[in-house]
Amino acid sequence: MNEARVKELLQNVRSGRLTADAALRRLKSLSIHDLSFARVDRHRSLRKGFPEVIYCEGKTPTQVVKIARSILGHNDNLLATRCPKETYRALKRAFPKAKYHEAARAVTVVRKPLPRRGGIIAVLCAGTTDIPVAEEAVVTRRSWAIA
Repeated sequence: MNEARVKELLQNVRSGRLTADAALRRLKSLSIHDLSFARVDRHRSLRKGFPEVIYCEGKTPTQVVKIARSILGHNDNLLATRCPKETYRALKRAFPKAKYHEAARAVTVVRKPLPRRGGIIAVLCAGTTDIPVAEEAVVTRRSWAIA
């Protein structure tokens, strides 16, 4: 949940479209979501401006999809890094808007693009072995509108 969603929630309470108890239940769900194999920080978007990112290495495709469901249940966008193609295919089945960025080995799901902020970011690398990491930095920057 981001600031815009919290404001919408509060406006819905004020207008009577949502009860205070229902709003409280939604706010309580923003805590850490324990999936037994991973703990998803649902409050991160409010604190940092973007939701938790999934680091896919060492996780099964099923685990990544479950984490993604938890994140996307409270956020509009998703970034998964170090993502094998098999995991991307599982994400694509679960989230048709999933996009694979092959050079970056990253997956994004963008339901609502974030507004761009000012500034310039330079991404440099020393050689061809660094290209995947540089591409990952570019995808991250574009996904979270941090520049």
